[in-house]
Amino acid sequence: MKNSYFRIIPLLMILMVTVLSSCKKDKDIIAPDAATAIAGQYTYSELTYNGKTLPANQTDLKGSVKLTRQTASLVDIALNIRIKSSDSEFLVGTLDGADVIDQGSGNYSLSYENDEFGQIKGEKLTIKGVDSDGVSFTITAKK
Repeated sequence: MKNSYFRIIPLLMILMVTVLSSCKKDKDIIAPDAATAIAGQYTYSELTYNGKTLPANQTDLKGSVKLTRQTASLVDIALNIRIKSSDSEFLVGTLDGADVIDQGSGNYSLSYENDEFGQIKGEKLTIKGVDSDGVSFTITAKK
């Protein structure tokens, strides 16, 4: 009878180790909220105006846009787009509490007081504006 106990104990231990190590560990992946998904530093990459799109190296502009999460659906925006040749301001300032709306498929819109002024598609941020001469433009920046 002692021999049968000595044979069963190692088998039971092997069975327990196998069962415990084969258990599936459920880890639900939680998608980040809209503000978290888009937060970060975006570097100026192109300018569009009067129907023309120019890459950053063909313009006299430089700079970045920083989006900081405030809540799940609000971000603060710090714009620092300057004129390279003079380092003067082109689009510099902050906007607190811009609304972020998840459009799905990695696309988001940015608005303030119900006026949409920007979009994010993947890693690409576009911001629409009007310069002091009344010319509409779009600044594009990449994360």
